[in-house]
Amino acid sequence: MNMKKLDKSVLKLWYSRAVIISLVLIGMFASVAVILIFAEAPSNVTLAILLGAGSLDALLLFVTLIMPILRYKMYSWGYDDRRIIVKQGVIFRQSVVIPICQIQDLHQTQGPIMMAFGLSDVTISTAGSNFNISTLTTKEAEALIDDLESILEARLEEQKNEKI
Repeated sequence: MNMKKLDKSVLKLWYSRAVIISLVLIGMFASVAVILIFAEAPSNVTLAILLGAGSLDALLLFVTLIMPILRYKMYSWGYDDRRIIVKQGVIFRQSVVIPICQIQDLHQTQGPIMMAFGLSDVTISTAGSNFNISTLTTKEAEALIDDLESILEARLEEQKNEKI
């Protein structure tokens, strides 16, 4: 089985999401700073709170810049006529094998930001759980769903022929 990597546009999506989250948190930090200054809190309390929040923001910024690259490098996926394999995770590595014969539903989803980058998620439902193959290009997602539908239809035909 040939394992595939995600498209480079995924990094743009992940960085966009990270920037949005970072801006919200930095805005909250700035709001706390303004409130402390206008409330005329004791200077040592203000300094301690601002240093603590600033340290968390610096850590967040570091994680925001590094995690998308690490996630991108660690994510791979592939499938053949029997199974789908997804490997992911930076701190905790995860390898998921989904037998194609257990697939019940296939869903392709896109949010507004994903649409802008031409990306989609594919959700695979089995009797036991749901699993996402995240941030594929829309063409890859459609091809994956079409291929899996064809494989499932061929398996159903085989089963019908065996029973007869």
